[in-house]
Amino acid sequence: MDHLDEISVEELQDALDNVEGNKPTQRLLAAIAYKNGVTQTELAEWHDTGRRTIYSWLKRLDTDESLEQAVTDAHRSGRKRKLSEKEQQKFEETVHEPPVNVGVDAPAWTPALVQQYLDETYNVEYSIPSCRRLLKEAGLSYQKPRRTAAEADAEEEETFREELKKKRREMDATVVCIDQTKKSVQVEPRAAWFPRGTRPSVELSGQRDWTSLLGAITEDGDRFFSRFEEYVTAEHAKHFILALCKEFEDDLIIVLDGAPYFQASAVTDLAVRDDLAFVTLPAYSPELNPVEECWRQLQVDLSNRFFDSLTELTTAIDTALDQLSIPIVSNYF
Repeated sequence: MDHLDEISVEELQDALDNVEGNKPTQRLLAAIAYKNGVTQTELAEWHDTGRRTIYSWLKRLDTDESLEQAVTDAHRSGRKRKLSEKEQQKFEETVHEPPVNVGVDAPAWTPALVQQYLDETYNVEYSIPSCRRLLKEAGLSYQKPRRTAAEADAEEEETFREELKKKRREMDATVVCIDQTKKSVQVEPRAAWFPRGTRPSVELSGQRDWTSLLGAITEDGDRFFSRFEEYVTAEHAKHFILALCKEFEDDLIIVLDGAPYFQASAVTDLAVRDDLAFVTLPAYSPELNPVEECWRQLQVDLSNRFFDSLTELTTAIDTALDQLSIPIVSNYF
């Protein structure tokens, strides 16, 4: 049932809210369960029917009709595309901008919004599957947006960028970004691909051992990581920064966040050195720190893995850190 790959669970749930009657509801519930990994054989048992019936329910969704129409017994033929070539070109330009630019109060385009927009703007009617196809043809894809903190201040971010530029004019130095994270022996479950009909699980341990990491990457693509079995303190941060000076043997502009251990006098007093300068990231702006991408890759590598001891965990961490794809610092600010 490859056609179901293009239909999200969210769209099926929306359709469920808009249908009436037991059969349409039953068919949509079966499709939602199927999308969540339940096999057709299991669905046949749940609904006390044959596997062939379940197949036909799911096959109904392979149509140009709306989902609501597809699961009802009254047949309605799909509609042909009615936009002219010029109108379609204008439409594709429109959906590359936020919906609010054309008076639609929504954060992003959806097939339902496109359906409404085309009806109101061009007086044409498209089914939801056709609207989904139009979005794909326009170069859009179904993806999850990344989180950014609502508290982030655009002016503070601009001030940060200006301060960094100023430091770079004043010093012939290498920019280094630093950050910290903590990893536990406890397994970190993460969505992955498993055979349909299975109920994936990962082993858990009663252990609570953990390790802290301080990481640094430079604009030249160099990396430096330190691992220890204590909470990060100002002393740890201080000695880490001094180790950076020794490791890179260059004047450094260090980009760090507002964590207390980075802002303590033990660290800030290092600014009296001629070879060091500090620039603090604005609050609630982790997306500006490329080291966060290193931690994301590390989490992916450690996810769904059972570690029998802290030694096994740290060995896996060291291996993963050696294989990191280092992000390009200049892409972040």
